[in-house]
Amino acid sequence: MAIGVGVVVAVLLGLYVYQYVTKGRFWRSTFERMVSERAGRPVRVAGEFQLYLDPNIRFRADGLTVANPEWAAADQFFTARTIALDASLWQAIFGEVTVNDLVIDGGRLALERRADRANTWTFGGGELDIPDIIRAAVTDSRVALIDAPTRTRLDIAIGDIAGTSAGTQRISGPLTFAGKGSTRGAPISFEGRLTTPNEAVGGGRLGLDVAGTIARTRITVAGTLPGATRIDGADLKLTVAGRNLQEPGLLFGVVLPATRPYRLAANMTKLDREFRFTNLNGRIGDSDIAGRLTATVAPERPAGQPPGRFRIDGTLTSKTLDIKDVGPLIGYSPERLEAGQGVVVKVGGRPRLMPDAPLATEALGKFDATIDYRATRVRTGKLPFDNLRLRLGLDDRLLTLSPMAFDIAGGRLIAKIGINARNVPVLTDYDIRLTQLPLGKLLTGFKVEDAGTTASIRGRLQLKGQGDTVHKSLASANGRIAFVVPSGMLWVRNIELAELDLQNFLTALIGKKLKEQRQINCGIVAFTVSDGRAMADPILIDTNKTVLRGRGGFSFKDEALAMSVEADSKQFSLFSGQSPIGINGYFAEPAINPISGELLARAGAAAALGLAATPIAAIAAFIDLGDAKDVNCTPILAARRDNPASRRANAKAKN
Repeated sequence: MAIGVGVVVAVLLGLYVYQYVTKGRFWRSTFERMVSERAGRPVRVAGEFQLYLDPNIRFRADGLTVANPEWAAADQFFTARTIALDASLWQAIFGEVTVNDLVIDGGRLALERRADRANTWTFGGGELDIPDIIRAAVTDSRVALIDAPTRTRLDIAIGDIAGTSAGTQRISGPLTFAGKGSTRGAPISFEGRLTTPNEAVGGGRLGLDVAGTIARTRITVAGTLPGATRIDGADLKLTVAGRNLQEPGLLFGVVLPATRPYRLAANMTKLDREFRFTNLNGRIGDSDIAGRLTATVAPERPAGQPPGRFRIDGTLTSKTLDIKDVGPLIGYSPERLEAGQGVVVKVGGRPRLMPDAPLATEALGKFDATIDYRATRVRTGKLPFDNLRLRLGLDDRLLTLSPMAFDIAGGRLIAKIGINARNVPVLTDYDIRLTQLPLGKLLTGFKVEDAGTTASIRGRLQLKGQGDTVHKSLASANGRIAFVVPSGMLWVRNIELAELDLQNFLTALIGKKLKEQRQINCGIVAFTVSDGRAMADPILIDTNKTVLRGRGGFSFKDEALAMSVEADSKQFSLFSGQSPIGINGYFAEPAINPISGELLARAGAAAALGLAATPIAAIAAFIDLGDAKDVNCTPILAARRDNPASRRANAKAKN
């Protein structure tokens, strides 16, 4: 028996010496066959091959290739000019593989995922299982990624990794990488480093410092991840800067508002399906912004069910909101605003003021949102706007701005706007109310000196229209617009210095130089809007010396103005021979001029019928004045109905 044991030991010793001397090169074909069967795809070694015990497992392969599935763009999943490793034999015997040293030179890894989520890193036995690696040295290696669901193609160069001497179990220096390519049709480039690779190897946190550019947007991410493959509980600092915040949003199917150039920073972490952005701060255009946002990823749904919607919730504030930064939110070109070209464009040779950028209706169905926004001050350059509050809601393509409110020159504007993109065409509902606005403060915003004005103005706009732009919705709108001036005093000075063209208008209609105050008994400026065309219904201002009446209207379709205002003097000597005033041109280029009888007739006899068509009580109820006794225009309207000029206009309209 002793002889038998001795023979076995001698044979084993001989085999050990043989495999050590030959470096196990004879295992090559066996290795290729067994690994190929396990991987479910061909594995080949083109050059030097070694596999032996010393006493750990020693492996080296030159020209190693692991094939990709036939459907993949790249023929090989992995290739290496040289790969060598030293693994623990003792741990391998007990089913745990730990690589003490790994050397890869000239490595190339091709990762690809199809639209049906099939990928190249899933082998016959399941997804690739990477063993624990204590030390590594990697040189001249790259990773290629093709991801069909996100239309991503990346080529990533891995910086050289130099493992330290045996026994220290550390990687010398950070792990660096750089890449470029495209995602969702936009070019992308990035560079970064893993700052704590040794801690990550031991299962600890992974330090990350990455900077990249995508869709003209510069993004930096710095901080730590809980582990190399875990993001829940991450502690990251994120900065984003670019020309237009809408551009990166569209890449990921999120409709962010168009903006002027911006720079934002926030702390980011992830908890379950929530990405939380806290301590958000920065600037968008000339406006500051701060607050927090939470982005919630939709839960997975069974096959055959419609996908869930992404959700954004947040609270944002600004100390100062610049009015130029509001323009892109409603459809004006941020590029034109940034270049100082203004908001007016020429369409068919005519100036257009209203924005005509289409709403991204399809993308609105991919996410929901609730955003509360407040701004302490709105910088306009003329009128004082303060205390802006906006609540934005989005629920399956139903967008609401309710309320949208702000103080303006001592009054307050309160709006409710609903945009229903579930409907084709899009339906938009505007309801905007103006509370008591002091005229004196309003005019001083245009450098008109207030000398004791007590009159105020209130109003309401209620319109419904169709179309996916502001212009289209108003060009098809139906509804009502009305402003009321209850009784009060109007007295201003230095009107010739005003930034508005008020001197000719008010001098002609109210008094030569407004050197004395005027008592306003009542004032109504109202329009009925039908298919985007507004007709006066009525326009009437009664002062202690003059009755002003207007007719005609304007069109949201081409933004044309066709109105006239004439004065009936209560003191004949002051206004004898006074010509009516014409208001024509366009929203962006209005003109105020004396008007001839021919132009007055062109304003439309039908408009004269509308002058007294709507009762004062109905207008007061529409604006919600409460007590309308100060709007005492009824006697003036009654007189207007029964004078010779009105009868002639009515008869002409009927004919």
